[in-house]
Amino acid sequence: MYSTIKWRGFTVIELLIIVIIVAILVSIVIPAIFAAKHKAQQIICVNNLRQLFLAFEQYTNDNNGLLPRPNNSSTSKDGTKICNAEVWFKAVDSYLTTLQLPGEMGDISMEERLLLIKQDPIFKTVSFSKQDTTRTIKMNQNLLPASECQRSIETIENTTKTVLLFDGRINSAGVANNYEGSYGSVAQRHSKAANILFIDGHVERIQNGDSDGTTNEGWPNRQAGQELIWDPENPNLP
Repeated sequence: MYSTIKWRGFTVIELLIIVIIVAILVSIVIPAIFAAKHKAQQIICVNNLRQLFLAFEQYTNDNNGLLPRPNNSSTSKDGTKICNAEVWFKAVDSYLTTLQLPGEMGDISMEERLLLIKQDPIFKTVSFSKQDTTRTIKMNQNLLPASECQRSIETIENTTKTVLLFDGRINSAGVANNYEGSYGSVAQRHSKAANILFIDGHVERIQNGDSDGTTNEGWPNRQAGQELIWDPENPNLP
C-alpha cells in the first residue's frame, strides 16, 4: 500500500509572522540602499570638482595665471572693458575632452554642454529639453572685480578658504542657466549639504541651514559657520 503525505498549509499566524519579517527587512534594506546611492552621488560630484580643478589649473598655466571668466558677458560688470575671454564652462573643455570643439568664444556645442564632468550627478534627472540650459555646478561670481574681465589666481591670498566652484541651484530656469552665483545660489543636494571646491583645489562637504537643495533657498549666509570667503576683496564679510 502507498501512504499519502498530507501537506499542511501555513496558518494565519505563520503568514503574519512572515509578512512582519519581510516588512522589517524592507524597512532596513531600502533606506540603506538610498543612503548608499546618495553617498555615491556625493562622491561622484567630489571627483568631478577635482577634475574641474585640474582643468582650471591647466588653463591658468596656459594663460599667465588668469582664471577663466565666471560668466559669458562681453563686458566687465561695470561696463568699462570689452571681454574676450571664455566663460569657464567652455574654457575647461579642451582639458577635459579630445572631441573637436567649436572655435568661437560664444559658440558652445551640445557636446560641450553635456560633458558630465562639468555637472553634478543630479544632471541625469533633468529632462532632456532642459539639459542644454542647466548648470548644476557654478563658479563663484565674486572672484572677479567689477572692473576686470579676468582675475589672476596669484592675487587671491587665502586660497584654502576662498570658494571657486560649488553645487548650484537648478530649481528655476533663470538660476539653472547661470554659469556663476554666490552663496544664495548654493544647493544642498547631498544629504542637506553642498560640495564646495576651493581655490587651493580641496573639496569640502558643507551644510548651512536645513535646505535640501530642491527649493528657492540658497545659503542663508556666506560663512556656513566657518570662515569661508566668497569675495576676496572683502574676506571678513559675515
